[in-house]
Amino acid sequence: MAIRKEEESSIMSVANIIKSFRYWPRIMRLLWATNAKGLVAIMVLNLFHGVSPIIVLILTKNLINAITYSWNTGFNVVLWAFGGLVGFTLLSQLLSLAQSYLESLFKVLLMNRINRLIMEKSISLSLKDFENAGVQDALKLAQNEAGHRPYQIMQQMLALISGVVTLFSAAGILIVFRWWMAFILLIIPFTSFYSFLRIGQQEFLLQFKRIPKMRKAWYYSFLMTNDKNFKEVKLYQLGKYLLGCYNKLFRGFYCEDKHIAKKRLNVGILFQFINLMVNGLMMFVVLRAAFFQEIEIGTVVALTQTITMTQSNSQSLISGILSLCQHNLYLKQLFVFLDLKVKKVVKEKCVDVPAIETIEFKNVSFQYPDNPNYALRHVSFKIKPGETIAIVGRNGSGKTTLIKLLTQLYDEFEGDILINGMSIRSFDQDALRQRMTVVFQDFVQYELNMRHNIGFGHVNRLDSDDVIMEAAKRAGIDSLVEDLPQELDTQIGRLFEQGSQLSGGQWQRVAIARAFMRQADVYILDEPSSMLDPESERDVFEKFRELIHQHIGIFISHRYTSIKYADHIVMMDQGKVIELGSHQELIAKDGVYAYLYNMQLAAYSEGEKEEVQYDVG
Repeated sequence: MAIRKEEESSIMSVANIIKSFRYWPRIMRLLWATNAKGLVAIMVLNLFHGVSPIIVLILTKNLINAITYSWNTGFNVVLWAFGGLVGFTLLSQLLSLAQSYLESLFKVLLMNRINRLIMEKSISLSLKDFENAGVQDALKLAQNEAGHRPYQIMQQMLALISGVVTLFSAAGILIVFRWWMAFILLIIPFTSFYSFLRIGQQEFLLQFKRIPKMRKAWYYSFLMTNDKNFKEVKLYQLGKYLLGCYNKLFRGFYCEDKHIAKKRLNVGILFQFINLMVNGLMMFVVLRAAFFQEIEIGTVVALTQTITMTQSNSQSLISGILSLCQHNLYLKQLFVFLDLKVKKVVKEKCVDVPAIETIEFKNVSFQYPDNPNYALRHVSFKIKPGETIAIVGRNGSGKTTLIKLLTQLYDEFEGDILINGMSIRSFDQDALRQRMTVVFQDFVQYELNMRHNIGFGHVNRLDSDDVIMEAAKRAGIDSLVEDLPQELDTQIGRLFEQGSQLSGGQWQRVAIARAFMRQADVYILDEPSSMLDPESERDVFEKFRELIHQHIGIFISHRYTSIKYADHIVMMDQGKVIELGSHQELIAKDGVYAYLYNMQLAAYSEGEKEEVQYDVG
């Protein structure tokens, strides 16, 4: 997703700008799908807006000339001309207000539709996609830049249509007087097109290449403004350092933007001077014709205004075309993100997912994308209902990777995972996940009420208080919920008003309750006790063992004293299963598991002795 060197030249080419207009039909479909009636109404009013300046110009000319005629015909001719001008002005203003009203509503609907498309695409991506930095760059650009571009393009398209109508109507008046004046006024602004186009392309390329730095600047800001980071930032006095890092990136952005702005200013001054000289020449021709009584006073006013209008509209058209070019380049990135290919597993026959009775890893190997080393290597083991299996090992040994493969967050692996003796690849992923429930080590702390924090485990049962409270009871937090100000409807966290903050261990138990909401065949806990005290840890494991009666239970833990009650223990190291058996069997083998267990047990015993000595003293 990151920009390639070979792509830079194409982005800077006029041909690529023209190619980017291929998205216009897609934009129109997007606009039409947003609100068809509103779009038609806006376009009709916009066409009227394009014609109205010329009509006002003609009515003004008639009013001025009517004053001259009234000396011979009477004042009634002036009143009629004046009434026509006032009436049309009032109508134009009312329709302009109506257009602004419709556009404001249309903008809201369009922005919402774009955001929905981005979110729908995000949730369709795989974990592999989401962990890709290039995809994150595209997502960031789609959210921050391209999200509002379709509406701006619509405005520019409508402005161009309106401007063309006004321009050629005004040019028609000039052609009647002096055809070559209209030709010059139309041509002059186009001489600046290429210069401004180059600047616009450079600006886009600059913004595109700084996306990774912009994400880093956002992250520095996030570190300094998020409540979860506050304690550590304060304790380690990181505020000034992080602010300095942010300022350094901002200064770089400012210098780059200033350089582009200077280029735009210099080119603007040059062509503004040329336009001023041409405008002065045209005005001189009109005034000379008036001096020799070739035209009437009202016509003089009309022609001078027409010259100004033609010049300003031609400049606006060029500016609008340039803006469209730049918008199209940004819009291209939106569609690049929306068009990311989502891998769909094609199965010859999608088998219905029955109750999961057995899980077997059969010679499974796996590599993370862009990593030459294997995270898993020839892993094999089997588990049956009513059994608990504990997966242990040092950090980076592949424990959590096993869970990612079992839950199909990654589906490209060697070997096979068998569900009831059939390949996991033959089952529908979503249907398979419905029969599993997982508490990941990096579980989510939803800044919502307690009902959602627990009920998200089975979103269809969000309104069932009894089911939610039963899950809370299984996780040992039913008393915690009952003590909250509004119980299940209490806001949790500090992000929103009237939120009740929880401790780390309480948050973890809430996540466990969320997992217990689902009546699953497989219960998976990844480091479920990392934030719990020993007593709470024992309580969680006891409830976990009760819950998985006739089901499959898998948990990962670094605390060997907690996993000795598992039916089977899988000891992993560097992606391989090095030991397999019950706690007693592995202790008897006196291998790596026995060494780590005894070392941790000794550490706990020493800690208890120190506590006793401290209490006695």
